[in-house]
Amino acid sequence: MALGGRLAVAALVGGLRQRAWTVLTLCAFLVLAAAAAAGPMFAEASDNAAFEVRREQVPVTARQNDAAVVRLSANVGPDSLDQQKVIDDLRGVAGLTEPDLTGGSIGAELAKPKFWGSTVSAGGKTERGRLFAVGSPAEELVAVGKAVGDDGVWLAEPVAEELGVRPGGEIVLAVVTGNRGIPKRATAKVSGVYAVDRGGRLPADPRGSTKWALRGGDTPGDTEYRTLPAYLLVGNVATVERLAKTVDDQILWAVEAALKPGVTLSEARRTAAEIDYKRRYYATVRPAEGDDPLALNFASGIGRIVATAQATTETVRQRTRPVEWAATGVGLASVLAVALLSARRRERELRHTAAVGMSPITVGGLWLLENLLPAAVGAGLGWLAAWQLVERLGPPGTIAESWEPAAVNAAGATGIGLLLVAVVGAAAAARRVRPAPPATAKRSIPWGPVLIIVALVAAAGLSQADGVRGVDLLVPLLVLVAAGVLAGWLPALLRGGGKIPAAPTRVVVWLARRRLGSGGTERRLAVLVVTAGLGMLLFALSALHSTGSSADNRIAVAAGAEAVAKINGSWELDDQAPSAPPEVPNQAPPKGLVPGVRVPPLPPDSTTVWHVDVSTPLDDGQRDLLVIDPARFKDVALWGTGPDLAAARDAVTALAAHPTDVDGMPRAIVVADPSTVDVPLVRVSLGYNAENLMIAERVDAFPGMRGRPMYVVAADPMFALLGVDDPRLVPRTELGSPMFVIQTYLWSSAGEPGVLAVTEPKGVQPERIDTAAQLREDGAYVATSRARGYQLAIAGYLALLAILTLCVYAQRTAVLRRPSDLMLSRIGLGRARVRRARSLEFVLLAVLSFAFAVAGVALLIPLGGRLLDDQPGLLPAFSFQLSVPGIAVTAGAAAVATVLAVLITAARSPGLEEEAYRDN
Repeated sequence: MALGGRLAVAALVGGLRQRAWTVLTLCAFLVLAAAAAAGPMFAEASDNAAFEVRREQVPVTARQNDAAVVRLSANVGPDSLDQQKVIDDLRGVAGLTEPDLTGGSIGAELAKPKFWGSTVSAGGKTERGRLFAVGSPAEELVAVGKAVGDDGVWLAEPVAEELGVRPGGEIVLAVVTGNRGIPKRATAKVSGVYAVDRGGRLPADPRGSTKWALRGGDTPGDTEYRTLPAYLLVGNVATVERLAKTVDDQILWAVEAALKPGVTLSEARRTAAEIDYKRRYYATVRPAEGDDPLALNFASGIGRIVATAQATTETVRQRTRPVEWAATGVGLASVLAVALLSARRRERELRHTAAVGMSPITVGGLWLLENLLPAAVGAGLGWLAAWQLVERLGPPGTIAESWEPAAVNAAGATGIGLLLVAVVGAAAAARRVRPAPPATAKRSIPWGPVLIIVALVAAAGLSQADGVRGVDLLVPLLVLVAAGVLAGWLPALLRGGGKIPAAPTRVVVWLARRRLGSGGTERRLAVLVVTAGLGMLLFALSALHSTGSSADNRIAVAAGAEAVAKINGSWELDDQAPSAPPEVPNQAPPKGLVPGVRVPPLPPDSTTVWHVDVSTPLDDGQRDLLVIDPARFKDVALWGTGPDLAAARDAVTALAAHPTDVDGMPRAIVVADPSTVDVPLVRVSLGYNAENLMIAERVDAFPGMRGRPMYVVAADPMFALLGVDDPRLVPRTELGSPMFVIQTYLWSSAGEPGVLAVTEPKGVQPERIDTAAQLREDGAYVATSRARGYQLAIAGYLALLAILTLCVYAQRTAVLRRPSDLMLSRIGLGRARVRRARSLEFVLLAVLSFAFAVAGVALLIPLGGRLLDDQPGLLPAFSFQLSVPGIAVTAGAAAVATVLAVLITAARSPGLEEEAYRDN
């Protein structure tokens, strides 16, 4: 027992006394713990990043049903004091700001179908207006001029100008019910005048607030113009309640609260669940029939935002979960590799344990204790490394709740790794205790050719497959392992002769070549692992570059520009746009361009684009006709980084130089239309007319494509064919003049602010604004990007394993070659030449592994699209290319491995010849 106790203590402490091997063991467990801990942290950061993006995407013009707020209108009672229970209910929901009590006039809605009017008058002038209560008008309104007191009402600026009143003045509020009703009046003081929004009715929001914009549709309506909101007479709760009682108006009270800033997705999910519970509760205890104005109104977009973010996160998790498992698998493989190498390194020790009668279980237990402290330190450092890597290089989301699950994962994976080490130790000891009986010689399995055949079969199967399965993700590793097998065979062909060269300058090369061919199985295995590790690093870096470039190109094709706004017509943006000439009975309309017509002058970051659906006699399919101003279009559109869009941009430059042929026929860029391959021109239908377009260029992709073939033409020659139907003319009627639909878009390279900078001064309200930023946050693109980032981390693990493998191989060869190194030094080669030969050996091994890693990744180029393209139906087609920065980083990793290997061999060379002979 005492002996066992001393062995246990010695093993526990000895795990920290093995110098380089302790560092190697610690690094292996660090990689394993980091891989296991990164999963929960990455998932939470990704979830919170998606939630924040979705929350920021909610426009200021959104309704409360779509925003991160909650508004509960429940007819609990006619007085504000009766709403305290509702306030307390919302105050108890975690994640919400302090609830605000608001209230709006509902007298008109309750009086239907009777006439009901609410007016405010001063100085003999009258204007319609309805009461609305907020907690603090001075803080929630944008004051025009100086406010006076807080016991009166605030008037909208247009109402104050109409009545001619200023803060401090008095107004008379009158409410009448029925055509012959007697008005009930109340006198109120004007506390202030507030600015209105762009619509001219509702209050403008102070900087940083969106409360009034979100209340659109939930404020009282105008009693005459039913589609407009009423001018609001805004006061605090007490003032509005007093005035409402005086004029016999009723206030419908509502409680509002917003989601707190910085709330995580999991917290928002719990908040949404509690809000939904409150909704069901009030819907049950306060039922209302039909369209009763006092019916429960529960508006909240928190659940929708959470659901949308959750959909994105689920897409991301589907892509990253297999990669997380693969990362943990690589970590376990690292620990297993270190354990196997340790068994080979300690073979003499294992023979001694068998000789003294120590059981395999005891040996396994001692190995577990020996690795316990390095594993514990590695687990802690791995958890810390995973946290910092995800925090600094991962998704831009908060990490708040995943520290503990990540620590549990790291500890569990470390425990599994320790069990692997114990099993390896026990199995190695068992072989020595019960050696295998002599048997007939068996031919060893040719693992090298087998691996090459497996890689060829896997690559061929993937090239013929309809889709990519999870197991297909192993194809790059198999191909690179096969490249490593070939690289491991090559040093044997470089073996030097048995005679030392007479020339001193050739001795170093001779000795390095001789040792390259003498490594045997260990050397081939080391070259295989180094080649595969460096190759996977290069593949991951190239995949990251290729997928990022593909995403940029496809977003450019789908979005067209940073922002695209649909408007009624380009004439809205041109103050000097001429009107369409009047129709003359029994006279054909004039041909050609109408005098004065032009492309609207816009800022350098904007241009107008027209879109028409056309057909051709080539087949029955519909095409898109894109009419552009070529000189401006090429500076506004998105062009990505790929060759397809570069060709499209060159085509636009050529179109700007020559928009027509010598006969005046419009020249067209044909995009992704194989039916036009053998024809010089194409005939397109425009309404009841058909026009010929001369084909100038053919390209495979173009900004603004809608998933079908497209023709791109210049505006002036194309619209000259339309004459008086030119869409740049001010139409004769609101319906427009062309017999076919021409849609007009404003493209801007400055995003949505660039669009609004053009439309707002002209008073133009875009029908919708689509942005490239919205596409970039699509779940598919986000998932692809983050999965590739995770794969890069795995490649980094493999590259680290490659570096460690070369270092271990260097240590092994330094130990085994100590006697021969000293003997060579004694017979005249000198220590300097021996060191140079040793350094040259590892330089050649690293260069060989690097070269075959690059070659292996190059062989994967034809399969890159199948392996990496998650949306194969989109244009432009995915193109996998070797990344120049990736090659540089991989070369740097090979250089680091070489330097460390050389340093380790130098540190392992003994100074005493006798010591070397005795130890070996």
